[in-house]
Amino acid sequence: MKQSGLFLVCLVAGMVFGLDCRAQSPGPDERGLWLAWVASTNTPVDHAAVVTACKQFRTKTPQDPFCVVVAGLEAWHLLKMGNTNAAIALFEPMLSIPENPSSLQGAGAEMARGWLTRLDREGVRAALKKIYLREIEFPASLDPIKTLKMKALPPFADRWGKAWTYRLESSIKGLSSQHYVLESSRLGSRSDLAKALALPYADRVSLEPVKVSPVSADTVEFAIRGGKSGYLQAGGVLNGITAAYIGVNIIVMADENHWRVVLKPR
Repeated sequence: MKQSGLFLVCLVAGMVFGLDCRAQSPGPDERGLWLAWVASTNTPVDHAAVVTACKQFRTKTPQDPFCVVVAGLEAWHLLKMGNTNAAIALFEPMLSIPENPSSLQGAGAEMARGWLTRLDREGVRAALKKIYLREIEFPASLDPIKTLKMKALPPFADRWGKAWTYRLESSIKGLSSQHYVLESSRLGSRSDLAKALALPYADRVSLEPVKVSPVSADTVEFAIRGGKSGYLQAGGVLNGITAAYIGVNIIVMADENHWRVVLKPR
């Protein structure tokens, strides 16, 4: 981001959050996360710039609960850059966080399972290709992979511990051994890495905060595309989207792929 643009974002953030841009906010750094998020939306195809902004946040406040958000965002941009190993290094620690679907950490763990499953699936596909090159057909099951001479065999289950769904399939009679379906039972048709990476970031995190409940500042009304709406507290799920955090100034939402950070209605 250009220096003048960053100054403008800092100025706006200071007005919205009531903070000096040079100050460190107590507790979760809402301002810092907002600046990192704005950097990602201002330069969505400048993956290196987003990675740098996320890394700066994690380095500055490594114990901040929002680190799981910037780690997931950073890992996605690393995958877009083709830096798979660095992305895995960020996703793997997200799995070790105690599972709690109603928290930032729980939403992050679920997101990491999805992306790591897609990456694992690429390893299974590579093994199937080896068999195809040898046999000129794909196997009827995944068992022949176990006979391959490889440094490390691909996993035979997804990150939820469920065996892969694998079957031969073709629309042309007599050619069933030339095509296959390989999916995670949890992700189904969303198992393919390339197709998942082709989706614009947060495009499907479609809830829009409308207003804060007059009864509780921790409850927010969200609008769903199509005219419907519903109230959520932190950890609530609506239309497949989790409101992972509802704070003083910002709201953090997540689906199985992406985070989205928005300003809380005044």
